[in-house]
Amino acid sequence: MQQTDAALTDEDFLALVQSERHQSIGFDNDDELAANREMALEYRKGEMSDIPTLPNRSRVVSTDIADAIETVKPDLMDVLAGGDDPVAFRPVSEDDEEAAQQETDFVSHVLFNENDGWSILNAHIDDALTCKLGVFKVWVEPYEQVQEQRYEGQEELAVIATEQEGAEITDLTPSAIPSPDGSPLFDFTARQIVPRNRVKVDTVAPEDFTFSRDAVRICDATYVAMRTRPRAQDLIADGYDPDLVADLPAYGSPENDTLEQARDTAGEHDDGTNNIANLHNLHQVEIVEHYIRVDSDGDGKPELWCVVTGGDESILLKREKVNRIPFAVSTPFPVAHRLVGFSLADKLFEIQRIKTVLWRMLLDSGYFALNQRYEVAEDRANANTIPDLLNNVPGAPIRSKNADAVRPVGSAGVSFDIPGAIEAVAVMAEQRTGVVRNAQGLNPDTLHETAKGMERLYSAAQKRTRMIARVFAETGVKALYLLIHDIAREAGSMAGKVRLRGQWQDMDPSEFASRSDLTVKVGVGAGGREMELAGLQLIAQTQEKLVQLQGGPSGPFIQPKNLHATAVAMAERLGVGSPDRFFADPATAPQPGPPPPDPDVVKVQTEADLKRYQIEQETQLKREQLAAEMTLKREQMAMEMALKQSVVGGAMPSLGNVQLGGDPG
Repeated sequence: MQQTDAALTDEDFLALVQSERHQSIGFDNDDELAANREMALEYRKGEMSDIPTLPNRSRVVSTDIADAIETVKPDLMDVLAGGDDPVAFRPVSEDDEEAAQQETDFVSHVLFNENDGWSILNAHIDDALTCKLGVFKVWVEPYEQVQEQRYEGQEELAVIATEQEGAEITDLTPSAIPSPDGSPLFDFTARQIVPRNRVKVDTVAPEDFTFSRDAVRICDATYVAMRTRPRAQDLIADGYDPDLVADLPAYGSPENDTLEQARDTAGEHDDGTNNIANLHNLHQVEIVEHYIRVDSDGDGKPELWCVVTGGDESILLKREKVNRIPFAVSTPFPVAHRLVGFSLADKLFEIQRIKTVLWRMLLDSGYFALNQRYEVAEDRANANTIPDLLNNVPGAPIRSKNADAVRPVGSAGVSFDIPGAIEAVAVMAEQRTGVVRNAQGLNPDTLHETAKGMERLYSAAQKRTRMIARVFAETGVKALYLLIHDIAREAGSMAGKVRLRGQWQDMDPSEFASRSDLTVKVGVGAGGREMELAGLQLIAQTQEKLVQLQGGPSGPFIQPKNLHATAVAMAERLGVGSPDRFFADPATAPQPGPPPPDPDVVKVQTEADLKRYQIEQETQLKREQLAAEMTLKREQMAMEMALKQSVVGGAMPSLGNVQLGGDPG
């Protein structure tokens, strides 16, 4: 492909993002989607403007959407944030096992310790169950870390060198430490500001998120955008040009922004602006952060650009090339080949309408029964009849001229079983959503149901809930972990000590391996944590029997590492955190010495050793005696030979009283 020298200008980028925004799905472009989200938020608050109420009639509203969301959300939070990581990086080799586990622990640490991970997941799940889509955003936030160190007994050159390195010298005083050569020494404190980075995670309101119509996966989308409403002073603090920020119009919640106001529960929005705040850059402004893939240099290869503009795309605040789209999304009931699926509210709109009408009919029928309508014959009534009739107090008399003055008006009443109809619609809701009353706690009719029936109901409810949890884990949470991992790798200035699984470890995310494969740990079976614990207990019992069979923990069937793995898995399912506090890893634990010997065995061994020593000593003594006798005999024989040789050669020498011959010794 022929390369050209064409390059997009700022005006070109503004025109591109403006065009893509108006064609995208989200923001204010899709009336059907906006109306659906607005209705979901209002229904959840118990506001149903599409079901009108008549004067003097019941205004009760069924809260099926709110009840279903608040019922299923604790189970989802327990699975996704209950202690065990819902996803984990898959090792690529045997040597990568420990590194993959450490990187999984680090990402979890960033999400739950350096960010408010529990609240972020809760908001994400809440948005998805209510408004079809939950959105995560991950970015790098620079900050300054203050480091102080005290020095004592330093030479003047050391003080100057420390100051030249960018440190601020404070508390400089002569040192009491004597110098070997008599030169003056100093004590001082070095205070230095070190630039650092941290990974931030938050959620984006679905109505403030938009994407191109052909998008199926966010990471591959051609266009994605997010709008925010920061204060002007915060934009200036983030490095944006103050003159450009000053040109941004002040944001005031418009009266027709019904979707934003649908979230209000305490009148958070108004339709005015604070002029005094504008003078001090405290006013809110609307900006849009666009991510667009476009061939900006004409080489035939689209690049990913981040373009930050004002709310109407007329002012360009920033544009830069980036490596990835920093968003991850989830939808609880996916639709094939679409980014947005169904929410839990979508499945309950009709149910809530029907039950609201039925409840109102039931209550109105009760009100009518207690407040009977009467026919009054004016020719038989007196001046007190109407006031007495309106005074609906039990036992109060109705005064009239005769008994025929007041007659009750018969009512047709309700010709069907309203409580039965409400129950039938409730069962319909359970079939649509999988959120059943029996899974919420003790049902009043529980004692009348069979154990097998209850088990089937609970099992079916758990399958549906865990399926939603699996969808969240496979989509939004999985993408979130990859984003945190990759952004931490590229951020730099994040090395330091981190407490993972109860131990402090030196971590440098820039040394992490490039990863794209994660294992999702959330299953879709019938059981929850209780079933997993029951399964682990069965494994532990089997291991105990095998240990007894093989005569100890080290055998052909069970090894210490197998017992440790079971104990750690049980601790993680219990959610206690840091299993190493309770169970030591046999691979790192010091090896125990040999067991102390039996005293009786020691006594017998000692006696045997003593007898063996005595025998050895006696044998050695006999050997020495025999050697001495042999030596003496050899000496005597040598002397006899010498005497014989001297006799043969001449006169025999005088030997005193020595007699020749006889036995030696």
